[in-house]
Amino acid sequence: MEDQKNQKEPIPFKKTSRWKKLLGKKWAFPAIYIGAAAIILALVVWYQGNVISTVSELSTSTEEVTETAVPNETDQEAAPLEEDAVPAAGSAEPMGWPVGDGVQYEQGMGFYNEQASAEEQQKALVKYNNSYFPHTGIDLKAADGNSFDVVAVLEGKVTKVENDPLVGKFVEVEHADKLVSVYQGLEEVTVKPGDEVTKGQILGSAGRNEYEKDAGVHLHFEIHVDGKPVDPAEYLREE
Repeated sequence: MEDQKNQKEPIPFKKTSRWKKLLGKKWAFPAIYIGAAAIILALVVWYQGNVISTVSELSTSTEEVTETAVPNETDQEAAPLEEDAVPAAGSAEPMGWPVGDGVQYEQGMGFYNEQASAEEQQKALVKYNNSYFPHTGIDLKAADGNSFDVVAVLEGKVTKVENDPLVGKFVEVEHADKLVSVYQGLEEVTVKPGDEVTKGQILGSAGRNEYEKDAGVHLHFEIHVDGKPVDPAEYLREE
């Protein structure tokens, strides 16, 4: 009886996996292969595109750095010219001596230089009222001891004409580059403030002054740069 019941019971149906069915098809493996190949190819193309883009950006950055860092030929040629450039003052007209034409003259007391030897400094001290003062210019006098024409050392503008009780009559002329020439101890003055003078133009004549009365008739000449007296010998051309 039991055998008959078992024979009447339905035999269970074994479900087959869908994947197995698909894989059982003839076209399954070729399709999978083609799909995988397409995915791999897409990844390769994407990777190559990123690599090319990155290389392009690096190349552009390198070119920009190179153009910025390396000077061109024009700049390299211009650099030495800037180093060798001559200052404007160096190309200016040379300064003449403040003595009229045809006058035989000699130099008296010189400029007091703080860098000079003690002996030279002693020679450049002016004694006045039992005291000694540094000489801030140079003294010029005629060989015969007489008065002589005093002339402008460069073209410029007369900025001051005064009569001082110590240094006597004096004239100041302003030139280029903040340079001022000073002519002291004049007997006569032939210019006035505001006059434009040329190099070699007569400003007056040499005389005496109380501050250096022992020097007799002479011209006390000074050069000021930025308002300070400097050694005129550094500016006067040799005669």
